[in-house]
Amino acid sequence: MNGKKENVRWVVQSNLTSQDDLLGLRNGCANNNISFVEVKVIPFTTELPDFEINSCNIYYGSTTFNNLIYSNETTRKGLFFDPETFSIENYIDKWGTHMLNYEASVTTFKDLMNCEYDSQKLLFIRPNDDSKSFAGEVKRFVEISDWYDKLKNVSNINLSLESKIIVSEPYNLKSEWRLWIVNRKVVAASKYRQYFQLSKEQGCPPEVVSFAEQRCQEYTPHDVFVMDICLSGDDYYVIECGCMNGAGFYKADIDQIVKSVSEYFRDVCCP
Repeated sequence: MNGKKENVRWVVQSNLTSQDDLLGLRNGCANNNISFVEVKVIPFTTELPDFEINSCNIYYGSTTFNNLIYSNETTRKGLFFDPETFSIENYIDKWGTHMLNYEASVTTFKDLMNCEYDSQKLLFIRPNDDSKSFAGEVKRFVEISDWYDKLKNVSNINLSLESKIIVSEPYNLKSEWRLWIVNRKVVAASKYRQYFQLSKEQGCPPEVVSFAEQRCQEYTPHDVFVMDICLSGDDYYVIECGCMNGAGFYKADIDQIVKSVSEYFRDVCCP
């Protein structure tokens, strides 16, 4: 391995990262002769933990950690993220009917309350952005109304009555996979759900890889990201994309992810 690649270093949050993922990242770095540093991040803190800031650092951790990394211009390069591109609204605009929720409404909690839905109407609801302010799920309209009433009385920096949300009809999903993409190529994959039940299995069918790479020829939100794909009926759809720096690995080949991401970062971002 040349000296340039050895400059790459992964700075990984050790608390709030699953022990399996932490071990996988540690071993992946060791196997690829890449430096590995663990840091602890205080939940809801406004300050980065103490570590050596290096132009070749790649970061991995919680939303709090990643937000702090992104807000600091000296560390931002090691976070593969752009708030303008990582949104469902943007994916629908770029990929159209290849998106699972291509007919969804992009709205706000406040505007949704003006819709005349039956109280028992089932709706799928999720954030528009990649903030993970709440998990996407199917709720009855009355449950969303109750949630709205609570939001009116709670101060939440990540979620408000004006936050953009995605609302659509629920879909029957057979299988769901997460794919790691570097420079428009799938470098690793894992199944994570089967008929709405957790089902972790390394890899994915070649048809899923082909579908993902076709979408990447049309558009990518970043050179490095994760793409979640589902099988609904007989067709594949993009569910969403996400920032690699905080995405769970399930059963993906972490060694290969570390290798591919580090090679990209070394060649494109390191001096």
